[in-house]
Amino acid sequence: MGASGWDYYMPYQEDRYLALVTLRTLVFEAGEFLWAVSGKMAVDDPGRPRTEDELWADETVRLKGTHSILDMYRVLADDETPNYGYLPYPYETFEEYMALVKEHGNPEYGIIVPVGEAEAYETAGDTKLTRDHVEAIVPLAKFPGIGRLAVLHDERDTPAELYFWGFSGD
Repeated sequence: MGASGWDYYMPYQEDRYLALVTLRTLVFEAGEFLWAVSGKMAVDDPGRPRTEDELWADETVRLKGTHSILDMYRVLADDETPNYGYLPYPYETFEEYMALVKEHGNPEYGIIVPVGEAEAYETAGDTKLTRDHVEAIVPLAKFPGIGRLAVLHDERDTPAELYFWGFSGD
């Protein structure tokens, strides 16, 4: 099937991990994830799991993921360096990617990497990102199984939303 892209907007809150936990709960309860056992979106499958423990108890799900934010479990701190497991930008094909993984180790899957000010400025030309910048920052989610997070500001430069995005799954 391949990895699937996902993105979500959440009202801004300072505690980004709490925002992730809240978002995961909302997505799970709404069934907005792939239930790998049936190959259907969970919302369309009456036999889907009713708890996250049931979801992750299934080996198929652990291998294929949910193609959603449910595949993410941790938000890195601003000063934390992500463990991509390889040098982050020098590949263009899957074969090159796999060679780098073999040489340098596996990435730390399931993490959310916040967009820092320098990266925001380099990518979008501004340190106070807004919804107008989303198209410019989407390519920052380069690695499967590693999500991104940006604080989006309103017209008064006040934090208004958290934007989570990435791609995950088999």
